[in-house]
Amino acid sequence: MIKKIATTLTLLILSLISISSVYADDKLSSYSVSPQYSTHQSKGVENFFDIKWTPSSKENFSVKITNNTDEEQTYKIEVNKARTNKNGIVDYSDDTPEANEAKYKLTEMIDISKEVKVPANSSENVSGSLTFPKEDFNGLLMAGIHVSEKKTKDSESNVSNSVAYNIPFVIRGNEDKRPDPVLNLKKVTVEKFTSDTYSVDALLENKGPNLMKEVMFHSNVMNEQGQTVFSQESQLDITPETEFVYPVTLPETIKSGEYTLVLSVKRDDSNNWEFSKEFEITKQDEKNIKQVNPYKQSYLKTYGFVFAIVSIFLIAVVVYLLKNKK
Repeated sequence: MIKKIATTLTLLILSLISISSVYADDKLSSYSVSPQYSTHQSKGVENFFDIKWTPSSKENFSVKITNNTDEEQTYKIEVNKARTNKNGIVDYSDDTPEANEAKYKLTEMIDISKEVKVPANSSENVSGSLTFPKEDFNGLLMAGIHVSEKKTKDSESNVSNSVAYNIPFVIRGNEDKRPDPVLNLKKVTVEKFTSDTYSVDALLENKGPNLMKEVMFHSNVMNEQGQTVFSQESQLDITPETEFVYPVTLPETIKSGEYTLVLSVKRDDSNNWEFSKEFEITKQDEKNIKQVNPYKQSYLKTYGFVFAIVSIFLIAVVVYLLKNKK
């Protein structure tokens, strides 16, 4: 009897996995995007554009979009600045304009069609160009070619998991020496992070054209008595000339009061930053943090109870099988 139940459950799980896999593959294969490089693409670099700055020149490239469906499809093409998002991931989907103070805006240097129609079961090469200013450049610029299916009004009103493709676009300065990175802490606020958590958000700015990879963040939140209430460590990549938020997740037990965020940032032995900024958790913040998901504790209790029952059942099955074997 037990063997039959186990076999049935196994077959059910495998069938569900198979259905999910087919659905996912079908969604992902509805279209594909690949880069067609310029003549000055860096050797050995694949899957994204990597071009050295060449003053007063023009680079031609293209993006190949393949429509694998049986109907004509329209695709949107955007050139977006690369940004480190709140989850610590390099994001190419944010279409916010580049900062006015940026000397060179890669999103304005790249020219490509904003929309293209691709016939059924066909491919289309969308031509683009990159125009360099006449000056030399010391640093690194990052953007991304963001391609997505253009939705009709009817499809936009429905919830759907549409697939978007991002092709990073990296420009390396023609001067070998890179400028020293400059990192600033602009402000600290208490914000909602996810559906059931709040965080202390440190708004930082990477002012220079530097990509800082594998940067270590260590944060301490300290109370008025100078005691560390909680700590957090993370590692992330910081995109050039970017404002980004580093969130420090708040525990549900946090009380209202005055606090200090002490943030240590380490890129390498020669690039370290130490920041300290005071912030307040108000009575309303404390209330929001505790009530952000009033059902969370009941969910945890329910799942804990179910897990305990299942564990006891599995232990009983193992004991039963061992006894029968003996």
